[in-house]
Amino acid sequence: MAQVCGAFAVTALLLSILIIVELVFERYFFQRAITWQTELVTMLLVASTFIGSAYVLSEKAHVSMEWIYDFLSSKNVIRLKIFTSLLSLLFFLILFYFGFLMVEEAFTKNYTTGTVWDPPLWVPYSSMMIGAALMILQYLAEIMKLTDEKDYN
Repeated sequence: MAQVCGAFAVTALLLSILIIVELVFERYFFQRAITWQTELVTMLLVASTFIGSAYVLSEKAHVSMEWIYDFLSSKNVIRLKIFTSLLSLLFFLILFYFGFLMVEEAFTKNYTTGTVWDPPLWVPYSSMMIGAALMILQYLAEIMKLTDEKDYN
């Protein structure tokens, strides 16, 4: 699943680049001010960040302070990783809850961006909720892996 998230993030980034190039081309050669490109690129970059984060976590490519591990025993390193994973899990559970509330409100009240293009706001808001759900699953997997490591040490 994490691989799919990574592929989505890369695709969204590449699509954002293509849309920005098209925007510059259209403005320069045809002197047209286009609004939908900027809005779509913003939505794609937000979705790429939230949904791609599960892939980053699965590949251990996130920022970590591993120099602290030099001062701890291997058992305490695992305990620290479990503790920080539980804290992160709590954060993403809260983010999912509030993301769900935002998506539900935007969907039921039919909120839109209010621009000329005027897409519904539940679409970009849902990327936060989906990303949080994926991170919850990834942190649960990480905690299970760490718990198995703790049993072997």
